[in-house]
Amino acid sequence: MRNIKAVFIKQMLSYFKNPTRWGAPAAFLLIPFMLLTLSPGSGEHRVQFTTQFLTMFVGIAMIGNSSGFIVEDKSTMNLRFMSMAGVKPYQYLIATCGVLLVVSLGVLILFGLIAGHSGEIMLNFLILSMLGAATSMLLGITLGLSKVAPFSLVVAILLGGGPAWATDFGMEVLSRIMYLTFTYQVNTALRGDLTMLPMGAIQIVLINMAVILAAFVIMNIRTGLDGERLEKAGG
Repeated sequence: MRNIKAVFIKQMLSYFKNPTRWGAPAAFLLIPFMLLTLSPGSGEHRVQFTTQFLTMFVGIAMIGNSSGFIVEDKSTMNLRFMSMAGVKPYQYLIATCGVLLVVSLGVLILFGLIAGHSGEIMLNFLILSMLGAATSMLLGITLGLSKVAPFSLVVAILLGGGPAWATDFGMEVLSRIMYLTFTYQVNTALRGDLTMLPMGAIQIVLINMAVILAAFVIMNIRTGLDGERLEKAGG
């Protein structure tokens, strides 16, 4: 528990000291707020428009932030120091994701308020969007740990922007390709009826999470969070 607390505090301070980390979430939140303040539109319009930017926040910002933590900690040798101090991979994962979950919850509550949600609909909105955010964090950390870390941004843009492109521009081929991705399911479900939880969408998101978690375990076995294996992985 002490290790988790120490890493959590370190990552929280690192997050707010780095404008590139909180800049993207702030932008994805402020743009719909300002535009909908100037042109409110109908309730359905607010939901559709807000969901576009929420999906980009979940996909782009959360994958980028979580992979950024790994890349930074590798380059500054913090991962080696943590390993020498006895920090286990699961402790690092819990602490880093914990920071991003706290940030995500605050941002997603504001997204829900901008969309005009309240009560049970707001609760279902938060459950679904937080599941999507948690999956993004796992994916970002896994990508950051892998040899394809430089392509994390490409993956983030595709997952964050793809669902909106497919839905809003009627791109049927892209819709079929992205159907089984967690961001597509979150985007589609948040645009629909939230009076009850969309269990089909949640199941697909949880399957995505399980696959990514398995990939994280495999990457940890191959490259680890200890300095020696990370150096080999990074060339």
